[in-house]
This record gives sequence, C-alpha cells and structure tokens, in this order.
Amino acid sequence: MSDKYAVPNKLPAKQVNVMTHRKRRLREEESHHRVKRLNRSFKLRSKKRDYKKPEFFITQYLKAERDSKRMRRVIMKNNFLKGVDDEEPKLLVVMHHRAHRVASKECTLIMNSMGLNRLHNTVLLKNTTESLALLKMIEPYVVYGYPTIQTVRDLIFKHGFLRIKGKRTAINSNKLIEEHLGEHGCICIEDIVHDLFTVSDNFKNVRSLLLPFSLKAPRDGWSKKIGVSYSRGGEYGNRKHEINALIERCL
Repeated sequence: MSDKYAVPNKLPAKQVNVMTHRKRRLREEESHHRVKRLNRSFKLRSKKRDYKKPEFFITQYLKAERDSKRMRRVIMKNNFLKGVDDEEPKLLVVMHHRAHRVASKECTLIMNSMGLNRLHNTVLLKNTTESLALLKMIEPYVVYGYPTIQTVRDLIFKHGFLRIKGKRTAINSNKLIEEHLGEHGCICIEDIVHDLFTVSDNFKNVRSLLLPFSLKAPRDGWSKKIGVSYSRGGEYGNRKHEINALIERCL
C-alpha cells in the first residue's frame, strides 16, 4: 500500500483546534462562575442586615446586668475612697483595651466622658481619688498605670493631635502650639510634655485641646486573658509602672 493511502496517526488540525477552543471556553465559564460566586458572597457579607438574632439582645442584657452588679459591689466596698498617697505619681495613662461595644450604659457614659469611646483609645488623667473611683467602675475594659516621661513624649510625638476649631489637627510645629497655648506658657512640644507629666497648672488647658491617642493592639498580641484582672494573671486593671512596656508595644 502506498503512503498516500496510510491512516494518519494524529487528528486533523481543524479537529484539534475545535477541542482546544472547547476546553478554553469551559475554563472561562468556570472562572466566570467562580468570580460570580465570590462577588455574591462578598455582597452578602458587606450588606447591612436590618435584623438581629434574639441571642444578641439576651447576651447584651446579661452583660449589662453583670456590669451593674459588679459596680454595686465596688461601691459597697468603698476601697477607692482611701485617697491617693503623696508618694504616688500624679499622672495616669489609661487605655481602652477590650470590647468594641460596652453593654452597660453606665460604663459607656463614664468611658465617653474620659474619651475612651473607641477601642485602643488612650488618655492621660490626673491621679486623683475621683479618677480612681471612675476607673474602678470601668476596670474590666481598661488598662492603666503610671507613665514615664518617655512614654508621655512618645505619645505626643507619634500620636498627638489637637482639636482646633472642631478639626483634628496634627501637632507638627511649635508655631501651632504657640498660637493656641502660648497664653498659658506653652510654646513648644516639650512644654506640653512637661505640663502633662508634672500635672502643672496648665494641665487642664492642655488636656482640653489634646485629643485621645489612637493606638493599635500590642505588636505580639495579648499574651494573657483580657477578661481577667492583672493582679490575678490577666490583662485588665492597674499595672502601675509596668504599663510603659505595654504602651511601647502599642505605639
């Protein structure tokens, strides 16, 4: 038999092209359906739902009732009325470390009055009997202690913002400080650091313009249970001088 009548071993070129186009079309359709499913799931996740499960309200009620009982126990003990010793530092640094949403209205009001309405917000307060009493009320949601001058300086330089004409303005020049605090004797950033750390007569004036510091979660995360007090091996509560190591990890 001659070679021209031999049966070819391969399919014709036209048939190969048809099969290739079919496979490519199937791959494109599969990819299109996969992208469509992902877009649909993303829309469902981002869509704001108008309803809440009954368990949400029950949980919120139980949390609020638990906070109310805890606050009554704190008031009955009166441990915070013993006052502040003269040897203790005059300044406190307080950070809202847990719970985006606080169920108790009383705790929410106290935290909003201190500027701790957002998670990881940090403020500087006078170490007074009144401040300690309020901190005892909201203690499960905050960590606090005695800052060093380096901690105060880092907070001002890295996360310091002033409220000027209702706007959030970064502390980026001494001229800005002199314009708004010059009449109180503050002409530079170091003056603000000094007035805050020493709790001078200008402390109230500086605090009225200074916004809460917006920090981040600790770099290595929380190593212990955030729902347990620091005195019992947890995270929340009074850390005294050890608060500086935590603030450094949050900067």
